Amino acid sequence: MLSLFRLRSPNSRFIMPLLITALMVTCYPLFSPFVVSHSSVWVNLPFILLSIVIISSYKHPQAQSGFIAIIMLVAYSVILYWLQTSLANANTKLIFCLLATLLPLNLLLLRFITLPKLLSIGTAALLLLMMIQYSIGATISYLYQADFENWQQIHLFTYHNISSLPLILIIFNLAVCCGAGALAVKYHRRIDRHIFVCTLLATTTFIFFHYPLISSSAFILCAVFLLIDLGYSHYQQSFRDPLTQLADHRALTQALPQLHHDCTVAVLDIDNPTTIINKHQSSAINDIHRSIAALLIEQSQLSPHLYFASQQFIMIFEQKKIADCQAIIEQVQQIISAEKHTLTPIMIEPQPEQTAAKIKKPRKKTIKVSVSAGICYANTEQTAVTVLQQAIDVLHEARQKNKKKQQIYIAANDGDSVC
Repeated sequence: MLSLFRLRSPNSRFIMPLLITALMVTCYPLFSPFVVSHSSVWVNLPFILLSIVIISSYKHPQAQSGFIAIIMLVAYSVILYWLQTSLANANTKLIFCLLATLLPLNLLLLRFITLPKLLSIGTAALLLLMMIQYSIGATISYLYQADFENWQQIHLFTYHNISSLPLILIIFNLAVCCGAGALAVKYHRRIDRHIFVCTLLATTTFIFFHYPLISSSAFILCAVFLLIDLGYSHYQQSFRDPLTQLADHRALTQALPQLHHDCTVAVLDIDNPTTIINKHQSSAINDIHRSIAALLIEQSQLSPHLYFASQQFIMIFEQKKIADCQAIIEQVQQIISAEKHTLTPIMIEPQPEQTAAKIKKPRKKTIKVSVSAGICYANTEQTAVTVLQQAIDVLHEARQKNKKKQQIYIAANDGDSVC
């Protein structure tokens, strides 16, 4: 399963989850006796695993795993507490159809909204939206349960020899799965991969709902998938630069081959570093890098692709145009130039003949600096490694010709141009 997260082939990212799901459905009748004999553990295990995912995602940047786990946990609670009676009951069948409609839509919704932190206003809004949805579902279930049986016989065609899920909802769930799979194929993003796998397993649950404890098995597999991906993400985050606490060149080397072609790379470097070293001390550059890194971490629009390699800050923007990236870089330049960066004073050892009164404590110095940037946008035939090198080259070459500070140099795909 771990190899799923490192696959670079779009076809493999689409086929592997399908193979895992098909294997689960094919082998499930063989494991049914074991599942039924340990039903108490099997029923509670999704709660435990999904809760671990939510807790582990608390301080994780771009906490997609936590939000998906919340939605899956709510859906599993509905299955466990409201769908354990026969689906021949009109009220139970109505709740089943509502859940099969709302769960894929809620998962797909996470693809188009930005929720940077698990504990945020966005999370509260998401939970409020889910509460409204299920309140509407409960109201519909209460008011229309008597008429639903006649309505479903006319409009919802169910082939019980295939599945208890109405045919129109089977088509709808499969369409959402195909859409999520297309996103996972086109974009190598964690959220797309998560949504595809979770919608695929949720659809499998609804189609094969007549299997005993199929929901527990599918949701356990979802939780295991999220936990493995979360662990691998933490493993990637361990590649940190000790000075700036940003992802270092090793993390950059791993991330570059996995990026989609539709990306923009920006390289930031301090203006006139030699002058700063000559005027202050060699450690001043380290202090400035540390201070700039702290400012960049606060800018949520820069995460998660923010790196520090070869004494330069590297930012990767996915699915953003040059104009949008240039506006972000200009904002970052203004923030950096307005900040007073503190330089650590050099500690001088006192001489034996000096008294305590004569020893002067060194004062901390502050300095203002500016940064220039090189930007390059990838075309369909370029890799992210090539784009990064072009951004570095245009910055280096332009600064040799132009001594102005706080500039943005854009490398065009058909040649270098300076802004």
